[in-house]
Amino acid sequence: MFGFLSIRSKVLAMLLLCGIGCLIATSYVATRSGINTLKTTIFEQLTTLRSAKTAQVASWFQDVSDDFSDISQDTPSEAGVVAFSQAFAALGQGAPAAADPALVAYYKDKVLPTFASLVDAPLVPAGFLPANPAALRLQAAYVARNPDPVGTGGIALSGITSGPNGTASAYDEAVARFQPFFRRSVETHALEDILLVDAKTGTIVYTVAKRTDLGASLTAGPLSTSGPARVFQRIIEGGGVPGRTVLEDFTPYVPAGLRPSAFIGAPVFADGNLVGVLIGVLSVKQIDALMTNDRHWVEAGLGKTGEVYLVGVSDLLMRSPSRFLIQTPEAYYKALAATGVEPETIARIKHFNSPIMAQRVNTEASRDGQRGQSDTRIVADYRGVSTLSSWGPVTVQGLHWIVIAQQDEAEALAPVQDLRHSILVVAALAAVLLTMVSVVLASAFTRPIHAVLKGVNTLAGGDESVRIAVKGRDEFTDLAKAFNAMANEIAERSARIEQKTVEYEQLLRNFYPDLIADRVRLGENAFSERVRNVCVVVLIIDGFEGLVRGAAGETLERVNAVVSDIDEVCAASGLEKIRTIGETYIAACGLSAPRLDAAQRSLAFVAQVSVGLERLSRLYGVPLDVRAGIALGDVEIGIVGRHRMLYDVWGLTMLQARRIVFEAEPGTLRVTAAVLPQLGSREGFARMPDIALFDDTPVETWQRPAGGAAGAAG
Repeated sequence: MFGFLSIRSKVLAMLLLCGIGCLIATSYVATRSGINTLKTTIFEQLTTLRSAKTAQVASWFQDVSDDFSDISQDTPSEAGVVAFSQAFAALGQGAPAAADPALVAYYKDKVLPTFASLVDAPLVPAGFLPANPAALRLQAAYVARNPDPVGTGGIALSGITSGPNGTASAYDEAVARFQPFFRRSVETHALEDILLVDAKTGTIVYTVAKRTDLGASLTAGPLSTSGPARVFQRIIEGGGVPGRTVLEDFTPYVPAGLRPSAFIGAPVFADGNLVGVLIGVLSVKQIDALMTNDRHWVEAGLGKTGEVYLVGVSDLLMRSPSRFLIQTPEAYYKALAATGVEPETIARIKHFNSPIMAQRVNTEASRDGQRGQSDTRIVADYRGVSTLSSWGPVTVQGLHWIVIAQQDEAEALAPVQDLRHSILVVAALAAVLLTMVSVVLASAFTRPIHAVLKGVNTLAGGDESVRIAVKGRDEFTDLAKAFNAMANEIAERSARIEQKTVEYEQLLRNFYPDLIADRVRLGENAFSERVRNVCVVVLIIDGFEGLVRGAAGETLERVNAVVSDIDEVCAASGLEKIRTIGETYIAACGLSAPRLDAAQRSLAFVAQVSVGLERLSRLYGVPLDVRAGIALGDVEIGIVGRHRMLYDVWGLTMLQARRIVFEAEPGTLRVTAAVLPQLGSREGFARMPDIALFDDTPVETWQRPAGGAAGAAG
């Protein structure tokens, strides 16, 4: 079958067929296993989250129930119900039957408009005003004329409820006495309001929030079918057990503008008798924070589309907010409309900015939960979007709800697609790698020759660091060793040449400044260049002839010590040595590199040379001193000569420095006028007579001691 192929091609074909076959089988098994594992993990995560939220809901309601039970048995609650009931009854005696105009206007302008759009029939204040004269009087004082916003529980003693001679009525005194306790209870126990209801009359004799339910009856009138009325009725019919609470599911509440509210109630006893019912309005914000993880869905492991919400078993209406209404309201409303939700329902959700008791969740998950079943499957949610959902029922003190935890399938299974894509990419890369390995193995016999050939070409290209790995004991190994020995010899020779080049360049820089050395190194033989703002320093060492008296070896030692000392000071001061001729030492600052402080450096150089000569004078017992001439300006530098190149500096500045040094007295330095502006101060300098150059050009000069304080400081 493969008779027409070479041995190399046959080996390559067999390797590829076996390797790719195994790769395909492994990729398929890994993909299926990864997908199943990932799905299982996601479903378990949703189930765990749903179970956790179920426990949290039950725990939260239990905590609220326990707290409310404690409130109902506190002394202020018992005394408050009695005090408010008695005060309410007293207010009704002799009170006018007609409603206060301010109260009528309040209902008309502020109360009814809040839910007029939700009711088809026309609304008039008369249909909602309480019939009890005491209630009318209380609402006029504590609701209509309350300076604090409705719902804040402010205390308003307007005088309408005042007793004879302007004294506060019993109701005002009860408010002043018990309001702090009930208001604190609302703020610290996740409540929106607390209602005190007289057990005999069913009248709400007190509220913390001071809404239109103050003074209203729970047995007749608009609130007789409300959530608080059902709580009151259940407690009264049950006879009341101290500390036992009753929960009432969400229902629209007129005093809250028909916003759905949930209620909790407990009986209040005084001297063993049932005197009232304490009713709390549960805070929707607490349920919101509980189900949305305080709006931190991502941190709860729900990603970008996951959420957990509550649905009522009896009506399949939402009992907690939707994440999508909170985050993307426009897209949320559009999705509801697309699933056939009626415009009136959408308008109601928009009105309250909440889907509670408005949005029906008629899905496979909610219907299973309605039947008391728990499950985890991929189903369509209330938006018509396919989701991974986990659901189950939760029962809390007679409330039957469904907890649904879900995440969009597209997001939840995105890792599945990523996994499949990753496996395909890895498989493709593995196939490429397998092909490459097969080719390498098939070419094993020719690899050593290619390695040696590559090494030769690299070495010929100038890379002397190339070496061939030595492996095995065959002839190719000997060839590699021979190549490496040759490369080592070439590298050693190149290193010696490089060392000689460095030494030559260092020698150039010892003889010439960097500016000259660089040009000589590049092969220039004779050139000149003008350099501006150079400070030329010419030193004359007085007493130099005393150093050269004596034996030849001693003279050389002394001269070398003096010159070396000056050289070190020159380099440390940032100057460049030009030449030494006998007792004359010439240096410059700003020659190779511009220096803005060339004058200061030059004076410092002279001062340090003066100090050094004093030390050498004491050492050798020879009187040594220095005089200096310093000029600032342009100079010409260059290499002159053909056979023996000579570096030199010339120009007017050099002439000035060499001329004025002879006019300087021993131990002093003489500078031209151009030097002074750079110094910034002429302190210590004395004006000296002008000096004429060789062409009789006058030069203005100034003089000061060579080791002056200014120079030493510089």
